[in-house]
Amino acid sequence: MAALTLGAMPVIGVLLIFTISVTANDVKELEALTEGSNKFAIDLYHTLKKPNENLIVSPISVQIVLALAYTGAGGNTATEIAKVLHLPDNLQDVLEEHKLLLEQLQNPVLNLATKIFIEKTLNVKPEFQEGASKYFQSGAGLLSFKADPEGSRKEINQWVEQKTNKKITELLAEGVVDSSTRMLLTNAIHFKANWESKFNTKLTKDGDFYITPDNKVTVKMMFQSARFPFKHHPELKAKILELPYENGEFKMVIILPDEIDGLTEVGNRLSTLNLAEILLSLYYVAVDVKLPKFKLEKAMELKDPLKQLGIKDLFDQSAADLSGIADGLFVSAVLQKAFIEINEQGTAVAVAAASGKMF
Repeated sequence: MAALTLGAMPVIGVLLIFTISVTANDVKELEALTEGSNKFAIDLYHTLKKPNENLIVSPISVQIVLALAYTGAGGNTATEIAKVLHLPDNLQDVLEEHKLLLEQLQNPVLNLATKIFIEKTLNVKPEFQEGASKYFQSGAGLLSFKADPEGSRKEINQWVEQKTNKKITELLAEGVVDSSTRMLLTNAIHFKANWESKFNTKLTKDGDFYITPDNKVTVKMMFQSARFPFKHHPELKAKILELPYENGEFKMVIILPDEIDGLTEVGNRLSTLNLAEILLSLYYVAVDVKLPKFKLEKAMELKDPLKQLGIKDLFDQSAADLSGIADGLFVSAVLQKAFIEINEQGTAVAVAAASGKMF
């Protein structure tokens, strides 16, 4: 019998892994995109992590808005985005891979939506809008950023709220949108699914959750004993557990370091290992699982972290090349707001991201 208690760590690491049924011809394309996405996710994690703080971030949401911007980028701007996102060299491959990914991700428990909000006086290249619709399933909406920035902000927030089932209500704070805003690339994700093996509410008890190795708080801890995909990975120095959802296509992956303060080291080791291969090596064993019942929400500005990773020209008014979208554009901000709730029944996740372009 294996045991996994998530109170014995300072921060919870949670990933939603998408298991997609594809044809043999599609496998190679998706494997390449998934590997690149995993690398970007780990890179982004390293730039965002802070000691003794929970981190909630959706790399796929950021990836989609940046990949969409990449399709209209040129020169060094495109080179930097491709390097950070670990994209293939060929633009058509980027388009086809994202088209396939987004098609396969459509699911009753997962809603993923992308929309471009455009200043109505801006001359956007029709090729960009056509590609966004064809390959990224993106809608488009004309707004009066110049004449009514506050009304435009509220309309975008309403769209995000509707797409995230009211979990994200204020993606864009007052002042984020002004009369110089010309375009916002916006992505919203909502996921809600029940566990394949639900936790019994009668077994939920108060338990210790460690903020640091020497500082703990009392939280509600859920418990169940069942057979799950599990493994202790000696090289990673961590236990890995999968908790499947009842639709069979999604699962939560929990990584528990051997040491209470070992999360940073585990994150560093993940940079040199193949996460997909690790997950394939898990096997079903009887596991006692203790998992905190919690609800968290976090808003982040990702411009500086992305610059640290190497995307710099995109944010520089004098250097940005987004001529494939419209003339004179650069990105002034990349915002993300994320919500997660875990309870005895299952998980709810909502994420929204916006990349703002201005003259």
